[in-house]
Amino acid sequence: MRIFKAIGNALGRTPYSLAFFTLLFLSSMAFCQDMQLIRPGPFGRPSMVRDEGDTWATPISVYSDHNLELFVSDNLTLAGVAWDSPTFKKDGTYATYVYTFYKNPNDCIANRIPAGHPSDPEWLKACSELRYQRRLILVDTRQKTVTIRQALLMEGDGQPHPELMGSPNATIPLDGSVNPALFHAVTRITSMIEVQIGRHPEWHESQGLNSGTHQQPPQR
Repeated sequence: MRIFKAIGNALGRTPYSLAFFTLLFLSSMAFCQDMQLIRPGPFGRPSMVRDEGDTWATPISVYSDHNLELFVSDNLTLAGVAWDSPTFKKDGTYATYVYTFYKNPNDCIANRIPAGHPSDPEWLKACSELRYQRRLILVDTRQKTVTIRQALLMEGDGQPHPELMGSPNATIPLDGSVNPALFHAVTRITSMIEVQIGRHPEWHESQGLNSGTHQQPPQR
């Protein structure tokens, strides 16, 4: 964990510091060393993720490139989206977890190692051990912003660690200028939500959280 703490100490010195390297406190969960959040599949790609209802769900890919892949829980495309339907219709906002699988250390090396340390073995080791991230994001489709409420880095075992918790509460523009990968992922997620809401006009304020049939939303 000393390696990840070294990365954490670089906050404010990298282009992605606000959004990516402020670590979270998940207030809805009691952390322990064996509380796995991501189950690795072949080659480390997530096979299951722990979702907003603290249950295991199948991840759906919403963005992928040579260095990383972003996922959401399949509950987003099932009944789980119903809890946010009224809010989305009224305000154009929704919240969800986004999971990142780092295929290699390239993104970390390019964006997270501070100037003057490009070949520092400790930083390179930290990047090689970074495998997953889970972020709680609040999307405002009308203001075209994404607020990263919580973020958590993980090694290859997909387990959180109490010393790696924090709450960035950082807002970035939803235009691809700051984080193209997240921009493309959110664009896909928003489209998925719009399709699901269009297929279920029966979802209204009397349903969702009060029905007892849907997952609780992440805390905002």
